[in-house]
Amino acid sequence: MIREIIMPKLGETMEEGYINKWLKKEGEKVKKGEVLFEVMSDKTNFEVESQYDGYLRKILFEASENPVPVTTVIGYISDTMDEEIPQDTKKTIPEQKENTSVETHQTITLPSEEKQRIKASPAAKRIASELGIDITNIKGTGESGRIEKKDVEEYASQLKTEYPLEYEAQEKLSPVRKIIAERLKQSKQNIPHYYLSTKILMDGIDFLKEIARKKGKNFTYTDFIIYYTGRVIRDFPILNASFFNDEIHYVKSVDIGLAVSTVDGLVVPVIRDVCKKTLQEISAERINLAEKARSNQLKKQDTENCRFVISNLGMFGVIQFQAIINPPGTAIMAVGSIEKEPIVVNNNIVIGHTMWITLSLDHRVVDGAYGGKFLQEIKQVLENPGILDI
Repeated sequence: MIREIIMPKLGETMEEGYINKWLKKEGEKVKKGEVLFEVMSDKTNFEVESQYDGYLRKILFEASENPVPVTTVIGYISDTMDEEIPQDTKKTIPEQKENTSVETHQTITLPSEEKQRIKASPAAKRIASELGIDITNIKGTGESGRIEKKDVEEYASQLKTEYPLEYEAQEKLSPVRKIIAERLKQSKQNIPHYYLSTKILMDGIDFLKEIARKKGKNFTYTDFIIYYTGRVIRDFPILNASFFNDEIHYVKSVDIGLAVSTVDGLVVPVIRDVCKKTLQEISAERINLAEKARSNQLKKQDTENCRFVISNLGMFGVIQFQAIINPPGTAIMAVGSIEKEPIVVNNNIVIGHTMWITLSLDHRVVDGAYGGKFLQEIKQVLENPGILDI
């Protein structure tokens, strides 16, 4: 029996994936549960296991920097080596209820007086968007006038100026960087961001850090921020929710994503059940996840279902910045550097250690007052942390 291997949908927002490598060659025997190939999506590598026993008969898409839409048939497995594989090779399977997917042939509606409907492939739409091209100006050569990738590329070549700018070198975006670019663009285009900032006195946290250091435990500011932020979030369920398909999905566990810089770009591993962990457990897990991220060892479960994110650029001397929300979450908290400056305490001027934090919030679901109360609470807690079991 011939069975199809498809590009899986590994997340709610996934529309396409990049095949990193095949772990089996054509003609090799495959056992159910063996890793068959690796896919990159949402900045993370995923190992995809075979659903069947048999032989890998045909690979339709080799590893490359070109994305493959979800539900596309990328290969075939057969029970025996003498079974004939289909001639109509590259196709997509229909969406099924048990296997959430997106169609590869999409119709997009563009605002115009005539409300003209334009048929275009996902690749054509993406390239047109990246190049800033109005896709309504392109004549499609596909079935029923559908605009294909080649149509956009040909149209773009005709728009090149006669005297292009000179440059020394060019570099193609890596698959990770392509995913980052697409996700951030979608976030800024689709999510109405607004920002709230406050300055926090960190002398209390400094005191706790020093106590821990004397006990041989070198916690970072990020460890303390994750610990206390998780406990504050418990009282603000919208900031611990996901927003997807015009629905707010509330989650009981408080899971905080941590933006980590790698050679290929930014990834966001997640620390689960923060409120159930001690400061020492949070610190150990943060270190482990950061190491896995930088060595490209993160798994699907390390990054999925990320809602509230903390991004700390303080170690680079960045005092204050605004971060972009990581869908389908509703908030991200940008943390700046710890700075010495004069402050007023009991009408006296003293030197204090201060830190700016800035919340980026999704205005579709988080009102300004709600975000302001959260910011007020996190400031109160960080400035008066109390004594921890450290």
